[in-house]
Amino acid sequence: MERKVEKRPRAYLLVGEAPTEEAARRIAEAYAACPFVYFMGAFGNMVVGIFFMPRWRDWWLRAISTDPEVTLGLRKAAVYVTDSPAFPAYMEPRVPGEKTERSPCGANCAECARYLKECPGCPASSHFRGNYRSWKEGYFSHHN
Repeated sequence: MERKVEKRPRAYLLVGEAPTEEAARRIAEAYAACPFVYFMGAFGNMVVGIFFMPRWRDWWLRAISTDPEVTLGLRKAAVYVTDSPAFPAYMEPRVPGEKTERSPCGANCAECARYLKECPGCPASSHFRGNYRSWKEGYFSHHN
């Protein structure tokens, strides 16, 4: 399966409604360390996040808008996408110096059905099997 080479990742805006203000704060804190998050915050019971990621990985954010309660614990969520962010135009994933078995959000890539089939794992996890080139050009262009 060959994927088109990407010049730069897309920017995504997540706006979601949590059941309570406390739940919104917990969700924002849980995802703040995600390598693709460049802003995450709670505004009352609303959660707002800005993400940069390759489009081949956007299944993750689209799952949030499709099933917000199961994915993040939100009552409802909308994800907005732009192919042409003005500023910043590109952001590298924020990768911690020390990787752990679980991703910052608490997920374990080794337990995910998409791991190594559609996804190289979270770059903050010790399970990550990608490289810098795979982020810009697409995971499948180098792994199939």
